[in-house]
Amino acid sequence: MPSTADPSTIIVFLVYLLAVLAIGIWAYRKNTGMSDFAIGGRRLGTFVTAVSAKATDSSQWVFFGLPGAFYVSGMSNIWLILGLTIGFYLSWRILAGRLREYSAKFSDWRQKDGSGESVTLPGFFANRFHSNSLRSVSAIFIIIFYVIYLGSAFIATGVIFAEIFGTSVTTGTIVGAVVVMLYSSLGGYLASSYTDVVQGFIMFFSLLILSVIAIFQVGGIGGFINAIGAQNPDLGSPFVGVELVDGSWVTTSSVSFVAIISGLAWAAGYFGSPHILARFMGMRKAESARNGARLGVFLSITLLGFAAIIGFAAIAIYGPNLADPEDAYISLVSDLMPTWAAGVFLAGVLSAVMSTADSQLVVASTTLTEDFYRSFMKRDAPEKLLVWLSRIAVLVCTGIGVVVALQGGSILDLVAYAWAGFGASFGPVLLAALYSRKTTWFGALASIVTGGVTVIVYRQIDMIGLYELVPAFLAGLLALWIGNRFGPGQKQEVVERFDAVTGKMTTLHATSK
Repeated sequence: MPSTADPSTIIVFLVYLLAVLAIGIWAYRKNTGMSDFAIGGRRLGTFVTAVSAKATDSSQWVFFGLPGAFYVSGMSNIWLILGLTIGFYLSWRILAGRLREYSAKFSDWRQKDGSGESVTLPGFFANRFHSNSLRSVSAIFIIIFYVIYLGSAFIATGVIFAEIFGTSVTTGTIVGAVVVMLYSSLGGYLASSYTDVVQGFIMFFSLLILSVIAIFQVGGIGGFINAIGAQNPDLGSPFVGVELVDGSWVTTSSVSFVAIISGLAWAAGYFGSPHILARFMGMRKAESARNGARLGVFLSITLLGFAAIIGFAAIAIYGPNLADPEDAYISLVSDLMPTWAAGVFLAGVLSAVMSTADSQLVVASTTLTEDFYRSFMKRDAPEKLLVWLSRIAVLVCTGIGVVVALQGGSILDLVAYAWAGFGASFGPVLLAALYSRKTTWFGALASIVTGGVTVIVYRQIDMIGLYELVPAFLAGLLALWIGNRFGPGQKQEVVERFDAVTGKMTTLHATSK
C-alpha cells in the first residue's frame, strides 16, 4: 500500500486532529458530574443526536470491512445494508423516546428520595427491575464485547497512521489510540457527540466524493457497470453468490436463505448496543425520536450505499489485483485524489474510527465507574471523584483495546462479533424493560447471560454460516420467557413503579399529538 506522506496531506490531517482535541478541551469544562460525562446532561437536540448516533454506528467497518465485502462477493451483501437500515429506523421508532424518558424517571431504587437517575444501560436495568445482579452481569458483558469492538477500531487507526506518516501499523495503532483516549477522557459524552457531528460530515462527503470520482474514472455509470460485469455479471445480483477465488470471481450458488437471514439479522444489534442507546438517553426530549428516525434512515442509506459503491469501484479499477480487499478505500484515495486532498479523505476514515471508539470508551469507562465502583464500593462517592475515575477508566480500556488490536484480525469480523454480543445480550431485555410490566429481574438476568454466552459458544461451533446473532437473540428471548414464567415472581413495587412511569408516558404522547 503506497504511502501518501506528502507535507500537505500531513498538515490537513494534523489540523483535523487538533480540532477534535480542541472540542475535548472545550467539553472538559462542562463536565461537573456523572450525568454530564456519561450522557451530556440530557441536553442534546435532534440533529446532533441523530448525526452522532449514525456516526457512532458507522465505524471503521464502513470504510474497510463493507467495501471489502462488496469487493469480494458483490451485491449479495446488500442484505446486510438492508438489515442495518431497518434496525436503525426501528431503534429510533420503538426505543429512543421511551428510553429517554424511562432512564430519567427510573431513579436509583435504593435511594428513598428519588435521586440517582439512570445514566448507563446497566444502571437502567438495575433501577427498572430493582436488582444489583442485573447491574453487575450486564456491565461484565459490556466490557467483554467492548474490548473486542475497540480492538477493531484501533486496528484501523494503525492502518491510517501508517498510510499517512509511513510508520509501522503497530506505532500507528498506539498513536491513534492515544489521540482518541485524550479527547474522550477530557470531554466525555459531550466531546464524543460534538466531534461525532464533525466526523459524520467528513465521513459523508468523503464517501460521496470518492464514489463520484471513481465512477467517472471508469467512464461514468455505464462504464462502471460494464467494468464490473466484465469480471462477473453475477456480482450485481443480490440473489447469486460470488466469491473471489485464485484471482477471479467465481459464481458459487444462489444466495442461501441462511445468508439472507444473517444479513438482515444485523438489525437486532441496534436494540442492545450501549454506545448508540446512550445517544437516546442523552436527548433533550423524547419527541426528538420521530425526526431522528427520518434523518437516521437517510444517513444509513447514503453512507452504507457509498461504501458499497467504493467496493464495486475497486473491482472496476483494480480487477482481482487488490492485495487486501479491506484496502479498497485507501487504495482509491491514494490513486485518484491529489495529495493535498488525501489528508481530508484519510481523515474521513479516522473520523469513522474515532466516532465509534470515543463513544465506546465513554460507555465502558462510565460502566466501570458507575456500575462497579459507585454501586459496590462507595455509593456516596463525590461526583467529581467519579468523573476523574471515569477518565482513568478510559485509559485502562484504551490499553486493553490496543492489546486486542495488536493481535490482528479482520475488522468486519471483530465488529460482527461485538455487534452480535450486544444485540443478543441486551436487545430482548431492553424491549421487555420498556414494554412489558410482567418481566422479572430473574427473566432479565437469564436473558442477558443466555444471549451473551450463546454468541460466544455458537461462534465456535457454527457449521452452516449462520450469523451468531440469530440463534443468540432467539435464545435470549426464550430464556426471558422461561425466567419470567418459572423463576421468582415479580416484585410488587417494581410493577407499581412501571405502571406509574407508563402512565406519565401515555399522557406525554397524548399531549404531544
